[in-house]
Amino acid sequence: MDKQPVSYEQFRILVIEDQPFVRRTIVQILTQIGFQGIAEADNGETGMLECIRTNPDLIVCDIDMKPVSGLQFLAQLRASAEAANPSAPVVFLTNHTESEIVKQAMALGVNGFVVKPPSFAALKERVDRLLGSR
Repeated sequence: MDKQPVSYEQFRILVIEDQPFVRRTIVQILTQIGFQGIAEADNGETGMLECIRTNPDLIVCDIDMKPVSGLQFLAQLRASAEAANPSAPVVFLTNHTESEIVKQAMALGVNGFVVKPPSFAALKERVDRLLGSR
């Protein structure tokens, strides 16, 4: 384990979650991990606008949202000509274990899953795995 420690301050994170309490909790965890550049959105539609505006290095996104779900957001992002980085890593927050949702997410190019509500350890491990590989 002689990997360089991840310098979280340099990364921009976008949190897309429709439940304000859950979104605040995730932002608090990310702040505790050491992130400073955290943008927020309350559904996949506003998430896409924030994505274009902030060009995040990593996106933490709920699946069950209206009017635009996490799966719809991911499909839009991967096909987007407007987003600066349409292949930005996306981590889905989910309480879904149904294989159909997981299969759809994988087909769309999701980079990982964290069970809701996320623990500090689970979120940090997932984030480190995705950002540490850069």
